[in-house]
Amino acid sequence: MFRNYLTVALRNIVRHKLYSFINIAGLTVGLTCTIFVILFVRDQLSYDRWIPGTENLYRVEDILNLPGKPPAQNAKSPFAAAQAMLDQIPEVQARTRLVLRSKTILVGDRQFPEQVDIVDPNFLQMIRLPLVTGDPASVFAKPESTVLSETTARKYFGDRSPIGKTIVMSGQKCDNAYQNCVATQQTLLVTGILRDLPHNTQLRADVMIPNTSAASPVNQEMRESWLFISSWSYVRLAPGTDPNVVTAKFRTVVDHMLDPAKRVGVRERGSDFLTPHLTPFVDAHLSTDRFGGMTPPGSWTMVYGFSAIGALILLIACFNFTNLASGLDFYWKGS
Repeated sequence: MFRNYLTVALRNIVRHKLYSFINIAGLTVGLTCTIFVILFVRDQLSYDRWIPGTENLYRVEDILNLPGKPPAQNAKSPFAAAQAMLDQIPEVQARTRLVLRSKTILVGDRQFPEQVDIVDPNFLQMIRLPLVTGDPASVFAKPESTVLSETTARKYFGDRSPIGKTIVMSGQKCDNAYQNCVATQQTLLVTGILRDLPHNTQLRADVMIPNTSAASPVNQEMRESWLFISSWSYVRLAPGTDPNVVTAKFRTVVDHMLDPAKRVGVRERGSDFLTPHLTPFVDAHLSTDRFGGMTPPGSWTMVYGFSAIGALILLIACFNFTNLASGLDFYWKGS
C-alpha cells in the first residue's frame, strides 16, 4: 500500500511541478528555520551544564546603591565577600574566586600578551573543568605554578610536553594606591594542561595561576576591602539549602563588615549600600553575565523571543502546506 501511495505522490509531483515545488519548498524552508532556532535555543540553554557538580554552585554578586544614582548591578563582588560567607554562614561549604588580569608571558625570547586567570588554589576542585594532565587537588599546591590550556601550551611549546617546563610572567607591582609601580618577573612551573573550553561557558581559561603566587596582583588591600569589587566569586551551598536564606544571612554579615558612613560618607546600612545576591552558576550566562561577565552574555528574553519566532514559523509553514495541499487536491478532483 505504501508503494501505491508513493507512486501516486510522485506522479502528482511530476504532473504539477510548479505547484508541488512551491508547496514542498515552503515547508522545507519553514522546517529548516525552525531547526536552526531549536539549535540556537539549545545552545544557549547548555551553557555550563556540561561541567559536573554545579547543582549547588552559585555566583556571588552585588548591587551598588549610590545616592542619586540608579542601582548598579555587578556580576563581580568584593574579594572578601566569599571568604566572609565561608567563615560565618554554616550552609556555605566552600568558596573560590577568580580575578582576570592582562599579563605578558615570556617563553624563551618570545613574548605573548595574555589574559591570565588568577584563582584560589581550590578553583579546579570546586569548578571541575576538564584537565588533560594534572590533578585538580595538586596543580596549584605550589604558589609558583601555572595551568595552561591545550591551545596555549601548543603556542608556547609546540608538540613538546609542557609539564615540568617554565614560563616567565611579566607585570607590575604597585602599592595600595596603585602608584609607585615597579616591573616584576616571576618564573612559573607548568603543572597541568586544561582541555580547551567549549564556547558554551561563562569562563575563559588560557593561563591560570594561583593567587598565592608572587606574580598575583591580589594584594592585602584587595583581600580585605569591601569596596574593591574585583573578583568573580563562587560558593558551594550544602545540598537542600535555600539560597534566599543564605542571602538573608549574608546581608547581616555585610551590615557587620561594611560601614558606608566611615568609608564613603553614606549613612545607611552596609547591605543597603552594597546589596548581595546569589545567582545559580548555570543560569549566569542568561541572567547576569550582562553586568560584567567574562564572555558575551545571553538573555532569557532572546531565548523566549527566538522560541516564539520558531513556533510561529513552523505554524505558518504547516498552515501554508495544508492550504496548498488542500487546494491541489480540490484541483485534482475537479479535473
